[in-house]
Amino acid sequence: MKITTNPLPKRTSLAVDVAICLRERIHRGDWARYLPGEMSLARELQVGRNTVRAALVILEKEGLIHTVMGRKRELIGQVKRVEASLKKVAVILMPAPWHTLAPSTLLWMDALRSRLNGAGWQLNMLVDTTAFRRSPTPALESLVMRYPLAVWILFRSTAAMQRWFERRRVNTVVAGSCHAGIKLPQVDTDFRATSRHAAARLVGLGHRQIAILAPEISFAGDDECLTGFREGAGQAALRVHRCNDTKASVIKALRVILTDPMCPSALFAFQADHAATALTYFSQKGVSIPSQISLISRDHEPFLTHLVPEPARYERKPEAFAKKLAQIVMALGDGVPPKKPHQLLMPTFMRGETLGRPPVPRKNRQLIAIA
Repeated sequence: MKITTNPLPKRTSLAVDVAICLRERIHRGDWARYLPGEMSLARELQVGRNTVRAALVILEKEGLIHTVMGRKRELIGQVKRVEASLKKVAVILMPAPWHTLAPSTLLWMDALRSRLNGAGWQLNMLVDTTAFRRSPTPALESLVMRYPLAVWILFRSTAAMQRWFERRRVNTVVAGSCHAGIKLPQVDTDFRATSRHAAARLVGLGHRQIAILAPEISFAGDDECLTGFREGAGQAALRVHRCNDTKASVIKALRVILTDPMCPSALFAFQADHAATALTYFSQKGVSIPSQISLISRDHEPFLTHLVPEPARYERKPEAFAKKLAQIVMALGDGVPPKKPHQLLMPTFMRGETLGRPPVPRKNRQLIAIA
């Protein structure tokens, strides 16, 4: 699978490679009239400011840019202007480079690019960590000025970001869930219904003590998950354990789960990689799945199909997600209100091999003893 993004420079002859990178993007029409500032370019290209400055000197000697009032660098020469281009632009704004994303995310992004390209659109993937800060206004104002006619797609967006785009009435769709009180168009998995279904499955098997493994930093969809799971769990006892994305943090949470006096007989993990760590850690500690503890993963990643036992999980269809997202993007680009601005997709439940009835209760039972 090949996903084309804004190119990053190679790590040899950095100034020259940065100049090549910027030259390509100038001719592609990524900027309308002015280049972004040196610090902004350095962050985006993941190089030092001095390297960017040396590359800009090269471009100025070539006659592609010139400095205005000693500060801004204006595009000149044979440059495609965004205003003159008939191709519509959509921008995915995200906090980390595409190569760090999960395979399932890359699949729907690739499908979205294909759909938009087929309709005459250009899809850009833009990484800017400053836009995800607690006070993102300066960063967002700068970004929107660079792409004044674009439709923005917010991925893993914060409440502050969503409020800014809603308040400014910029054409925006959230690839994910809106935070409380925000009414931007959105496309996401119906996490509330998914988690409600997962809880009902576990309760239906007889589980009454259930642990939940959730990310330390939660998004709006994660909050919906907890609400839905509590709805489906009824009177079952629930305990939420938080962890970050490091293996050490996940294992620390799992140790607490396995020595919990509540003695959970089931685990609901939000993220697929956390579910995989749980599966292998339980095996290492001699805890049998599902005879001693059942496991459901909310998310699906292709690698889960290779695990033994194969985890129960919910599989989202990337093409369906991309189709709904593209429909909203193109409607916004045409100045037409989307027919269905709030799309929640129900994934397919894959039963796997990690579900079973809880073990027969024994007094003071503990899954493992850790010295």
